[in-house]
Amino acid sequence: MSKYVPDAPSSTDSQEIAEAVVRMAATYRTPFIAIIGFSEALLDGLSGALNDAQRGDIEAVRTAGWQALGQLNDILDVMNLISGEMVYEKDALNPNQLLKDVIRDFSRARPDQTSLLQSEVEENLPTVEGDELKLRQILLSLLQAGVQESPEQALIIRAKKSDDGVLVEIRDAYQVSNNDDLTYFFSPGWVSKLANNRWRRMQWQTYLAHHLIHGLGGKIWVEAVTADEKRPAGTQVSFVLPFKKEEAKPSA
Repeated sequence: MSKYVPDAPSSTDSQEIAEAVVRMAATYRTPFIAIIGFSEALLDGLSGALNDAQRGDIEAVRTAGWQALGQLNDILDVMNLISGEMVYEKDALNPNQLLKDVIRDFSRARPDQTSLLQSEVEENLPTVEGDELKLRQILLSLLQAGVQESPEQALIIRAKKSDDGVLVEIRDAYQVSNNDDLTYFFSPGWVSKLANNRWRRMQWQTYLAHHLIHGLGGKIWVEAVTADEKRPAGTQVSFVLPFKKEEAKPSA
């Protein structure tokens, strides 16, 4: 199977466990926030000037802290979905600014792999409707997952206007094998039947992306793509963010 478009998400069990995890969210986040904050303070000169080796080591700690916190936030969002407490904001968003911020965050989190990221974003994209914080989290997670298993391969993010919204595509160089079943690509990791370990590690992100995009009224799919003049063969996750709806004017 080379393409799979999922239906709307279905409900899941284990609600009480999820609610307990959500209640403990602040406790889980505190150590990571402390590590990130202290490392940033050291980088700002809290204990004096740093030599290049010290700065590099502390920067690595800070980056790892942000990555771990991002993964924790993904898991907590999954628990929010299971417990039925997930709420999506629907604000007017500038897609160009959103993607610019995501690319900047990726460069900070993966400074050694920034050169691998290629962006093809149309200028002056129309306003869309979405949850800015969660969209940034999902986009950054998908980009980071795209370089985990193919650290030397190009990673491409594209955005353009489509008939019903703004189409965003994230494409990496992983090629689908006959053992990879795309029908499980958007399933939560605990029911995974994907043969590929790399995809199993991505499933928190794809599961959350599936729910978020559907919750915003958009569409999402994954497909195997062939090589063209500019891009290698690989796997592509695509989604459409709906245009911002015009508010109805009250009748006189």
